[in-house]
Amino acid sequence: MTDKERYRAFAEQEKNLPLFLQPWWLDAVTEPDGKQWEVLLAFNKQGETEAALPYLIGKKLGLRYMLTPQLTQYTGVWIRQQAEKRTTDQLEREKKMQTALIEQIHVIRPALFELRFPPQYTNWLPFYWAGFHQETRYTYRIEDLSNMEKVWSAFSYAKQKQINKAKDELLIDYSMSTDEFYALQSKQWATKGERNVLSKRLVEHVIETARERGQGMIVRAKDKDGHTHAAIFVAWDEHSAYELMSAIHPDFRASGASTLVVWEGMKRLSKTTGAWDFEGSMIESVENSFRQFGATQTPYFVITKNDFLGKLYHLCKR
Repeated sequence: MTDKERYRAFAEQEKNLPLFLQPWWLDAVTEPDGKQWEVLLAFNKQGETEAALPYLIGKKLGLRYMLTPQLTQYTGVWIRQQAEKRTTDQLEREKKMQTALIEQIHVIRPALFELRFPPQYTNWLPFYWAGFHQETRYTYRIEDLSNMEKVWSAFSYAKQKQINKAKDELLIDYSMSTDEFYALQSKQWATKGERNVLSKRLVEHVIETARERGQGMIVRAKDKDGHTHAAIFVAWDEHSAYELMSAIHPDFRASGASTLVVWEGMKRLSKTTGAWDFEGSMIESVENSFRQFGATQTPYFVITKNDFLGKLYHLCKR
């Protein structure tokens, strides 16, 4: 049995695996574009899986890479939760598990290694000791959706005003087709003079797969004439919802629809999941919008290690 097969079987039993580490999700974000994911595992003395590190594997310009797949906010290291009585025991176990995974990375010897780790991951010292580098980035999160009145009260006045205006003029539905969503998303990029970096096959497959599992939805706002103003795609597990894609019609940017669909998505999922993750952005204008939802600025790590050719490749991309 390969590690990937072992991991699939393990995921059927392990209820605490986050959304983005689920094999079905990793399949959905790689298979449409002919890409492949693999996983590294670490085991306890009884041979049971204690830690995992899924990743996108492939080659570009002859350089082997290990990356976080598209439409996947975090992968990184997952370590099985245990109730250690002492902090020293917990840190020792984290060191042991991560060291076992790092040794396997060194066997693969990727020219490009870059993975985004979830906010819950804080102990990257084993990677530091092994010569990896860390960059801190930020997402914005609302950690508790159970009290929507409290969530609303934390919104900025500007966001509340946009929602109150938009809800009187726009209709919300959850039936937007994947084809329509992708077309709107691509139209938004074209207005900026850019192309959609996501393939149509990928977007449609991810949305349809998540919908079939009851873990994904498109929230759309349209006017009484049927014109779509904005839409978002949200995926979730029992712990958090993730706003992974958005699309705004360039002619209706001022209608407040992009804010309304977020609010309606939160309300719809407030009894289904615990938190809302805006997926983060280091772009100043986007950060400003996320912050006005009353969300908490939350750091997460990007762990990298590139050899000379990998560094040269990054320089050439700039």
